[in-house]
Amino acid sequence: MIKNREELLSHGNLEVREPLISIADATLENIKADRIVKEKIQMRGNALVIGDREFELNYKNIYVVGFGKASVPMAMEIERILGDKIGGGLINSPYPAKLERIEVNIASHPYPDERTLEASQKILEFLRGTGREDLVIVLISGGASSLFEVPVDNITIEEERDIIKRVMLGGANIIELNKVRIALSKVKGGGLLNYIYPAKCLSLIISDVIGHPKFVGSGPTYPQSYEVESILKKYGIEMKLPGRKTPKHMCENILLADNEYALQVAYNIAKSLGYSARISKKKLEGEPHRMAKKILDGMGNFRGIMIWGGETNVKVNGDGIGGRNQELALYLAKGIGDMKSGFLCMGTDGVDGPTDAAGGMVDGETIKRVWEKGIDLAHELKRHNSYEVLKKLGDLIITGYTGTNLADICLGVLQ
Repeated sequence: MIKNREELLSHGNLEVREPLISIADATLENIKADRIVKEKIQMRGNALVIGDREFELNYKNIYVVGFGKASVPMAMEIERILGDKIGGGLINSPYPAKLERIEVNIASHPYPDERTLEASQKILEFLRGTGREDLVIVLISGGASSLFEVPVDNITIEEERDIIKRVMLGGANIIELNKVRIALSKVKGGGLLNYIYPAKCLSLIISDVIGHPKFVGSGPTYPQSYEVESILKKYGIEMKLPGRKTPKHMCENILLADNEYALQVAYNIAKSLGYSARISKKKLEGEPHRMAKKILDGMGNFRGIMIWGGETNVKVNGDGIGGRNQELALYLAKGIGDMKSGFLCMGTDGVDGPTDAAGGMVDGETIKRVWEKGIDLAHELKRHNSYEVLKKLGDLIITGYTGTNLADICLGVLQ
């Protein structure tokens, strides 16, 4: 999965780098969305078995809709499991694909645009053909907030995009951001259920959110509503929003995997390779420079692989290019100095900020190499220019599309 493995192992402390890269690479391979669906779901007679639950498929028609970065591999595996029981479907994805029974619409990420609106309206139009004897299976994964959207009547998709961008770049955490998205949307916060009714609904979720899965994709199948004027005001936006009607129709929501699942996979892989390993109770959150201090303080004298999961958030006030994982990695490099230790921080979806990198890697030789290359690290971090720094160092993590989205992982090793 890590495409530039050779470059990453061409410099630095290889005793530190090799285990981090091997564990990260194997983790990404084992948390692909299609593998998760295959592991969690099977047919038993006429019943769909998900974990310890069974759903008899006594329906006239079964349709599939979905949205998210993992929607294509999820849909491919659902097609394999259900076969000709599927009467058709539509999914929104940032990546093109061709499926047998389900049409793939290309939509925009990380901000919604006219493509998103057009693709989402096609899904709503498709759902108008469903009835009370039908079942709609909804596949939701991280990224769905941008990939599936129809705004409330008093704003355009362009106006919504600008609001979301201001809140996101202002440093909002994912919960704040998704509460705003719900307030601006006809289809989030359970709004999709108004279009699925009167058909039955079964929602399968792969979560990139820490905590309750109702916030994944801003909860299109979870009825919820929030007052967000105070959140908007916090980021310099003054506006009044119309109240939202909570849908009465309900959906059976099932979480297939989340960040905890990814951390456990990483832990198991580290142990299988013979390393001592520990999953930290501290979640990746807040600004990267503060999180880096918490990580370093929390490692203590532990010798082995430490694993963190979650999602930091960056308040962007510079003109640089980077992402939260790249920035976290560089702050960790400052903290470890020349110690025999290292860190690999990455987004499991393969995308970190508006870049082609999943994250970054550093070790006890990083700061020395920064000096040798004449990089003013403090200045570049102030600009949020972590991508360019790591690119010069040859320490970007490049994976391309990973086929999953279970938030971020940071692996650390102290020898």
